[in-house]
Amino acid sequence: MKKIRAFFNYTILTGFVFVLMFLMSGNVEPVFAHGGEDHGDAKPKTETTDKGTVSHSSRLGDLEVMLKHPLFKPDTATEARLFVTKFETNEAFKDVSPAVEIESANGSVTQGTIEKSETTGIFGVKFPALPEGTYTIRTKLTHGGETDTATFSGVEVKNQPIAADENGGMSWLRTILIGFVFAIVLGLFGALTFFILRSGAEVQPQRGETVSA
Repeated sequence: MKKIRAFFNYTILTGFVFVLMFLMSGNVEPVFAHGGEDHGDAKPKTETTDKGTVSHSSRLGDLEVMLKHPLFKPDTATEARLFVTKFETNEAFKDVSPAVEIESANGSVTQGTIEKSETTGIFGVKFPALPEGTYTIRTKLTHGGETDTATFSGVEVKNQPIAADENGGMSWLRTILIGFVFAIVLGLFGALTFFILRSGAEVQPQRGETVSA
């Protein structure tokens, strides 16, 4: 009986842990992470993940700059992260003064607000709300008395369609998984109840015989 109860409790705990890990894995936002990326060539490049994180990177002399932000939405302020590292070693570089600006198609330039973080080589960037359109982001690094600039063009500010597979499909999959796990737990609970009742029915006659003797 103790083994059955222990197995039942272990199964419930495992099921809940599995469901919790699955739900959390779908909500991880990688905007603030950096490290281990492939340098590739020295030309500026822009990549967008399936979860809508945009990454701009470029080599500036002995340094590499990377700007990560979510997709820009019209009339919505956007927060980003700026990473400055040594190109060859990917080591964080601290002796630098960065600046970020974004230019619209009509030539209007808006400065991003730079904030230092507690981590060397990482800066917070805040972009004000921008109207819909196509923009160019310029990241400037001042160090050693010189200023280098990385230019990233074709940055779009627009309402992005929500992919059904990313949200609806994932929600449907989670619902099925949670239902499946709870069905197993419910089945085990029923089996445990059956064994308890059966064991009680078998024990009672034995006690009755002992008393009558």
